[in-house]
Amino acid sequence: MDLNIELFEKQREFVLSDKPFAAFIGGVGSGKTQGGAYKMLLYMLNNPGVLGMVTSPVYWMLRDSTLRTVLEIFPKELYKYHKVENRLELANGSEALFRSTDEAEHLRGPNLGFVWMDEAALSISDSFKILQGRLRQEGMPHQLWVTTTPKGFNWVYQEFAKEEREDYFIVTCSAKENPFLPTDYIKRLEGSYKGEFALQEIEGQFTVVGGNAFFATDALSALLDGCVEPRETSLGGLLRAWKPPVVAGRYVAFGDVAWGQKSAYSCVALADWQTGEQVAELYGRPKLDELAYHTVELCEKYNNAFVGIECNGEGQTVVDKMVELGYGKHMYARDRDKEGNDKYGWLTGSGTRPVMLAELEEAVHNLSIRPMCKDAISEMMSFVRDEKGHPGPSPNAYADHVMAWAGLWQMRKYAKYRIGNREGRVGRLAVEESGIERGQPVAAGRLATMR
Repeated sequence: MDLNIELFEKQREFVLSDKPFAAFIGGVGSGKTQGGAYKMLLYMLNNPGVLGMVTSPVYWMLRDSTLRTVLEIFPKELYKYHKVENRLELANGSEALFRSTDEAEHLRGPNLGFVWMDEAALSISDSFKILQGRLRQEGMPHQLWVTTTPKGFNWVYQEFAKEEREDYFIVTCSAKENPFLPTDYIKRLEGSYKGEFALQEIEGQFTVVGGNAFFATDALSALLDGCVEPRETSLGGLLRAWKPPVVAGRYVAFGDVAWGQKSAYSCVALADWQTGEQVAELYGRPKLDELAYHTVELCEKYNNAFVGIECNGEGQTVVDKMVELGYGKHMYARDRDKEGNDKYGWLTGSGTRPVMLAELEEAVHNLSIRPMCKDAISEMMSFVRDEKGHPGPSPNAYADHVMAWAGLWQMRKYAKYRIGNREGRVGRLAVEESGIERGQPVAAGRLATMR
């Protein structure tokens, strides 16, 4: 059948691109979702029998925007939509599954010919990586495309916009370039959107929204160049490891436990105490008892790493389970109760959070830490000071890695390790061996230079 598809120039470039990976980065109203749907229609018509997947960050966004656009654009005589299965089927046997990415591990399973990630910047990078791995349906020209408004310098920027890549195509589009918008649409946006927010939401530009960048961007760029893919990924993607433990190596870890928000993730970062180089991490949404077990298992593997766990909210459950598993002697204890029992777990609040972030900011500026995980650097790039100077993530950005690293940097001050037949705090030992006068404060950064 003949299809009459009306596209403007940038939509056409995107829809007709045959690159394995393509991105339409645009402001609100730039026609990006329509472009994604037209690209999907042409791909499914040209590849009978293909199985694909269409995603949005959460189900309501999938239902109210992405799916609605698809059903409006696809000719009704060509498809059947199976609501219970959330599946669309064409007369030529092509199929598309509609899924949300809020539980990335649930995306595993089918062998796909194509993937379309709508509003991709609101999904975590693991979703993209998992879906990349599903592109293996035999006999199909595998393609993955994303349509999104940018959200800071997160994984979408790193994957598609940072540098030109042979198999990648990207088009950026301002809402002003869409000729099909109502005449007063842009004027209304410009009346409400200002500064960096307007650059992001109208122009579709990668920028820092919500305030001034908290971390030094040049330092983050340098750290990003040192990031590499993990040498091992296991536990269904929960565990990532970059380096194995070394004999007599000393390691520190900190866990930021997801609680209170469905969109949050738990993150346990683990690094070499001396060099600040990341060796492993746990990142995902495991059940609390699973997180406790795998954290103990990981820390034991790395020579009984000294670990702190944020005990705000549900974090206390993780702390208690780790103590039950016998790991208490290698954990941070903030105080003791009246009976003299250790009160394990780190409390993040008005008294500790500013110090944690300020010292992490200094560590980043001085390149004293070496995260291997690109997601950690991406989160730091989207971490800002608001108009009142308060630090936090940009709108719709994550900060799980940021807080895990902020806590890890604190743990270096309190870490205890067994040396020979005695156990001592590394910081105290370093002071004694260096000849510094007792009682004189020593910065964590300075400890790192002592032998």
